[in-house]
Amino acid sequence: MIGEPPRSQGDLNFTLLGIPVRIHPLFWLVTAALGYAPNVGAAELLTWMVAVLLSILVHELGHAGVMRAYGLQPWITLYGMGGLTSYDPSRSSGSKGTDTLGQILISLAGPAAGFLLAAVLAAGLLLAERGGYAGYLLFASPFRLRPYVIGLANLRLGQFLNDLFFICTLWGLVNLLPIYPLDGGHISREILLRFFGRRGIRLSLMLSIVVAGLMAVYGIVKWHDWFLALLFGYFAYSSYATLQAYAGRDF
Repeated sequence: MIGEPPRSQGDLNFTLLGIPVRIHPLFWLVTAALGYAPNVGAAELLTWMVAVLLSILVHELGHAGVMRAYGLQPWITLYGMGGLTSYDPSRSSGSKGTDTLGQILISLAGPAAGFLLAAVLAAGLLLAERGGYAGYLLFASPFRLRPYVIGLANLRLGQFLNDLFFICTLWGLVNLLPIYPLDGGHISREILLRFFGRRGIRLSLMLSIVVAGLMAVYGIVKWHDWFLALLFGYFAYSSYATLQAYAGRDF
C-alpha cells in the first residue's frame, strides 16, 4: 500500500550496525511539521526532531534485527510516513522469517524495541532519583508517559527525554493497531491469513477500514486533532481502495 520512496539527490545514506540506512528529505520536512507550533523555538524543534529520528531508528532496528536473525538482509528507509524496513524477497528462500510466525515476530520487534528503550529511560530516571539527582516520572493522560529530569542545568535534556519517551510509548501503542500499513495491520493480516487462507487479506483490510475510521473520529471528538483525523482517514481510504482492488477475485 505504501512502498519505499524513490531515491533522490537529497537522500542521506549511512550504515548503522551493518544495516544500510537511507533518510529521504521528506522525513525531515514531516518531522518538523509535526513538532512545529507558533510558540516553539528553533532549539525545541530541533530537540523534537532528534528524538523522532532516534526513536524511529530504534523501532526500525528492532525489525531489522529479527530479520537478520532469520537470515534476511534488511535495509532501513526513513521517509515522510515514518520508517520502513525492507528485504529482498528473492533472497529469502528457505528463511523461516517469511512464514506466519516469522512475519509476526518481525512486525512485533519494532514496537518492542521502542518499549524497551522507554523502559531503559524509566529505569534510568528512577536510579537517578535514588542517587540524589532528583529525576522522577510523571504519568499523564491519555497514555502520555512523560519523564522529567529536574535539578539539571540543561533543561533541554528533560524535553528530549520527554519527547523520546512519548514517541516510544504512545506511537508504539498506536503502531500495534490492526491498521494498514502499521505493524498491527501486518500482524492481523498474517493471523487472518493463517485461519482463513487468502480470504484473510480481505478480512484484514475490512478490519483496517473500521479501526482506522474509528480512530479518525476519535481524533476529532476526543483529542480535537485534525492531523490525526486526516492521517487515519487516509489509512481508512487506502485500505478501502486496496480492498476494492480485490473485488471479483476468488477468496
